[in-house]
Amino acid sequence: MEKEKRFGFSPAGETEKENSFGVRLKLSRWNKAAAAAVLVCAAVFFAWEAVLFRTAEEPQLTLSAFVGYGAGFWIFSLVTAFVCLLEIRLPVKAARVVSWVLLFLLPLGAFLAVDCVNSTRIFQFSFSTGLANYLCYAMVFALAFALTRRVWAAAILGGLLFLVFGFANYFVVQFRGQPILPWDIQGFGTALTVSGGYAYEPTPLMTLVAMGFLFAVALCVKVAPREKPGKFLCLTERMVSLGVGVMLFVMLFPMDLMTNMGISVWAWNQKTSSEITGITAGFFANIQFLMVDKPEGYSSAQVEEVSEEASQVEEPDPVGDPEQLPTIIAIMNESFTDMEAVGNGSITLEPDNLSFLHSLQESGEVVWGTAYSSVYGGNTCNSEYEFLTGNTTAFLPAGSKPYQQYVDRKQTSLVSLLKDTYNYQCTAIHPGQRSAWQRDTAYEYLGFDEFIDVSQFDVHRTLEHGMTSDASSYDQVIYEYEHRDKDRPLFLFNVTIQNHGGYESEDFETTVQIQEAPGEYPQAEQYLSLIRKSDEALEDLVDYFSQQEDPVVILFFGDHWPNLEEEFYSLLLGENTDDLSFENVMREYQVPFLIWANYDLEGEEIEAVSLNYLSGLLLRAADLEGTDYTNFLEELRQTLPVITTVGVLDKDGNWYKAGDATPYDDLLNEYNILEYNNAFGGDEKNMEAFTLMAG
Repeated sequence: MEKEKRFGFSPAGETEKENSFGVRLKLSRWNKAAAAAVLVCAAVFFAWEAVLFRTAEEPQLTLSAFVGYGAGFWIFSLVTAFVCLLEIRLPVKAARVVSWVLLFLLPLGAFLAVDCVNSTRIFQFSFSTGLANYLCYAMVFALAFALTRRVWAAAILGGLLFLVFGFANYFVVQFRGQPILPWDIQGFGTALTVSGGYAYEPTPLMTLVAMGFLFAVALCVKVAPREKPGKFLCLTERMVSLGVGVMLFVMLFPMDLMTNMGISVWAWNQKTSSEITGITAGFFANIQFLMVDKPEGYSSAQVEEVSEEASQVEEPDPVGDPEQLPTIIAIMNESFTDMEAVGNGSITLEPDNLSFLHSLQESGEVVWGTAYSSVYGGNTCNSEYEFLTGNTTAFLPAGSKPYQQYVDRKQTSLVSLLKDTYNYQCTAIHPGQRSAWQRDTAYEYLGFDEFIDVSQFDVHRTLEHGMTSDASSYDQVIYEYEHRDKDRPLFLFNVTIQNHGGYESEDFETTVQIQEAPGEYPQAEQYLSLIRKSDEALEDLVDYFSQQEDPVVILFFGDHWPNLEEEFYSLLLGENTDDLSFENVMREYQVPFLIWANYDLEGEEIEAVSLNYLSGLLLRAADLEGTDYTNFLEELRQTLPVITTVGVLDKDGNWYKAGDATPYDDLLNEYNILEYNNAFGGDEKNMEAFTLMAG
């Protein structure tokens, strides 16, 4: 017989039970199992936090704060376990009302949990901002209830979904510096392939939130109505919940209620944007950008008109004379940037971690300068897309990933131009998984003949902090050059991986120090030491090709910034990273580039250029005729040298935030028309503008 203690009622018939009230301790098998599971989870959570606290060089909490956290956590855990041992009996109607009240409170609890874990400015939100977030959560919980018709089941489905989302967003921000966006879901597999380099340390608040989730589920189970509802009631509750969920969906998306409630997306700073709008509202607000809008005035006639104007642009002068078709090598180096140059004297590195790169810049024999990426901390594929196609992601939905979303058919690109017009053998090399960012399909559509991933390397691979070294990546480049078909010119596109985050490897030797704060920023110093190895590998690569008789031209550029300690970036930029001016925000997108050749180039420093223009500069260095589109872009660069998803820079040094009006909107719209026709024109694509063969 079950052991039980009764508070408020005594045994009664079934009819009386349905209308009785009381609470009793019920030590049934299931109740004891549930309580034990809660305590086991609590022990695991707390033990993990205790180990992290003891081993951390800089604990998140002081000793007294950790003791207070531990006391509060265990009190909460014991209360949750105790609830599991209870039987709470309410009159059927009262239980139903309480369950509905809990259903309304669950979205609020999830909202508080997710935003507190992610340290948003939730307690500064206006009423409309808070309501917009609540409605986003309520939509999901309403649909979960319509599916299950059980409040406790809705609590599990909705709560677990938002718990995972909130925790994942926290780690993504720590590693990448940007929150999760709708398009990241498509890149989940890619994220897994590079996730091993990071340290996942849950915060004490996460363990409290996880226990809060278990408490909410236990409470919903205990107060659930003890009845067998009729089919009409079941159907009514499901339909009402479904109606509420669908109504909220329509209001939030097609009707764009969130914009009217003050929820807007800062494409140029998604991290801060999510902090002031709420994590989930910010995520949902980005969904409105899933569809690519046609440019203003887009039509076949307008495409013809702009294409005709582009065809009248004069071919830019070459900056090199290889005398024959050169081997062309383009290297996009992972997370590569020149921190000392960006800092403008705010930091001094000992030793200089880019001594070879700097020597090339000072030689006067290379084309070099500062390039601007459209991404920060990740999304390498977007930088590739801009370089290879000449298309800017500034005209695409914020946070989109073209390789995964739009490159689903044959595309004209630098690759197709070299292959179809000049008969180049085009090979891509990346020492990662071939499916990452769907490169295996995207590269084929862009025109590559061959894609060599990590499983196909012909050379011995060495590792740096768990990633294939740049030296090994360049060895494969040399291998492909030495084994090339000498009857065809060769184009090699190498995307490296050595400098990918995170920067917490205990086995890696740090060789570069920040003189202003030695040892204070271990992630930054490990990153800077990795960049020093990249510089050494680049020197070896250039040294090899400088000894070759056949002409070779190399373009080298970084794809985006790494995500390092915020305090280091505050030192580097001279301003708190939470309150950066727009000009300082744009500094976080600066990456170096240079073009070197083993034949004479007209050396030039280019102060600012975005990645979408680099293919045109490379063609000029190789003395190859470009398309009307590349000529249009080279002329556009003279007026607007930087066009990114974050902002636009004009020739006079004026910055314009993404989405703001500029004096150049008509010119930008012409670019947008050509790009849209290039990427999405389909059967109506004006091939003469994007190829030489058709012309």
